[in-house]
Amino acid sequence: MALLQRCSLLLTPFLLSACSTMADRLQGSITPPPGYGYAIVSLTAKAFDQDSANTGLHIADNNGQVVANGRASMNTDTVFGEEGMSPVDGRLLLFALPPGHYQAADAWGNWVEESGWGSQWRSVTLPIRAGFDISAGSSVYLGEVFLDLSMRPELKLSNQQKRDFGHMQRVWKVNNLSTVRISPLQAPASEQAAPASH
Repeated sequence: MALLQRCSLLLTPFLLSACSTMADRLQGSITPPPGYGYAIVSLTAKAFDQDSANTGLHIADNNGQVVANGRASMNTDTVFGEEGMSPVDGRLLLFALPPGHYQAADAWGNWVEESGWGSQWRSVTLPIRAGFDISAGSSVYLGEVFLDLSMRPELKLSNQQKRDFGHMQRVWKVNNLSTVRISPLQAPASEQAAPASH
């Protein structure tokens, strides 16, 4: 166990440095490019075969057209959180969008599942349909989209501000997050997440 802890401590700086491109891009500020706003959301998942799992998120405009998408690999992507927090598999996504009304349309996942007949590739798409607004020059935190890719796949939305803001400070190197509006996604009350399995 001590060896595992030592290895993970040695590996953490390497993993953090692998995310340095976002830090380079932001240059210590969460200020969007002129005429745009930022949407920030974490995409995480849990699967029987965690290393095989991949997930994605579609962002649609007011007309229902997909205008942005993000992906996360549970094998290579990590959300680190504040120092001392346990990291989770997934990715903190940053979308630069023109002002307007949008929705997190759906999320998908694919993974390998073992059965009596060997390995089987599975995929699922789960609706979200949770709206949010973007204003020019501002940033909004939309919380976490979590996919449980088990026997009965389901999707959960939650506020993981402490962890995700910790990631932005440690990995993205953005210390001042006071201007980020906190508005976690909320699925419509009537929405039942009925998975479309393939």
